[in-house]
Amino acid sequence: MEKNELKLLNRMYQDAKIGMLAIDKVLKKLKNEDLKKQFKKQFDMYEKFAQKCDVLAINLDEEVQDNSKFKKFKQAAMLYMSLWMDSTPRHIVEMMISGTVMGIIDTIKIEKDCKVKEEQLKSMVQEFKTMQEEFYEKLKKLLAKV
Repeated sequence: MEKNELKLLNRMYQDAKIGMLAIDKVLKKLKNEDLKKQFKKQFDMYEKFAQKCDVLAINLDEEVQDNSKFKKFKQAAMLYMSLWMDSTPRHIVEMMISGTVMGIIDTIKIEKDCKVKEEQLKSMVQEFKTMQEEFYEKLKKLLAKV
């Protein structure tokens, strides 16, 4: 695997892990069962995708790198602060929409910057973008209901 492809794989892995971290923190504040159910599904999908990234890396004799402790701490602190200020279902869905859109943008940018040759990785990039776009569409619908 080329260096730029490993960078792309790492970025998707890290984005999935950050998504999991955010969802985990949000689930602890939610009382709305419909939102909990949706976010748990998203968590499971991010978890499976992160595992898929890890397996591909291992199969190619590489290793994915998790987010730094600083980035995890920073993300958790920002979430806690935002939830402390407003823990309404509407605000939580808005936060999740923002994070999902950031993930979509990040994936598009890193894909464009990396010329991917590895076919399985190309397929995973498309899968990750599609997954995030589907989350975005579901979250928009949830926002209209809360």
